[in-house]
Amino acid sequence: MINFYVSELLNMQNMNFRFKIVLVLTNIVCYNFYMETLDKEYVKNMQPLVLAMVGDSVHTLWTRQRLAVTNKYKANALSREVARVVNAGNQSRIFHGIEDLLTEEELSIAKRARNTHIHSKAKNYSASEYIHATALEAVFGYLYLIRDLDRLQKLLEIGDKIDANRG
Repeated sequence: MINFYVSELLNMQNMNFRFKIVLVLTNIVCYNFYMETLDKEYVKNMQPLVLAMVGDSVHTLWTRQRLAVTNKYKANALSREVARVVNAGNQSRIFHGIEDLLTEEELSIAKRARNTHIHSKAKNYSASEYIHATALEAVFGYLYLIRDLDRLQKLLEIGDKIDANRG
């Protein structure tokens, strides 16, 4: 299975070679750590904040990966740029930008996450921004755990465009 995936990834024409290698290595590591595909109903019923925690990791890894292969950042500068992208304010903006594109299932996950009582608050962001960021992260976590990676990638790419166009 993984050999097929790696060969498909390397055959993609619209990606630069360094990015392909990072994706291949990341996916090999991920598949070796956790190969089981979770049942969709099981994932739907997971706590929204657990989905958000997974989604935050997915968004952070996606952003680090993209920035690492497309720029010549040193580690400290890369970390600052990732923090600029992966934060409650920006994630809230991305959520509002993709909300109309979400499927009924994804909207259900987002609403559950948005309505969950959160015991902490982002230091520099409003409660509204924080709950919308949590909704976005929960959708990312859900898609990752059910292995709908094509859909996840599409939403992450749209999020990158929203981030690039922010004013």
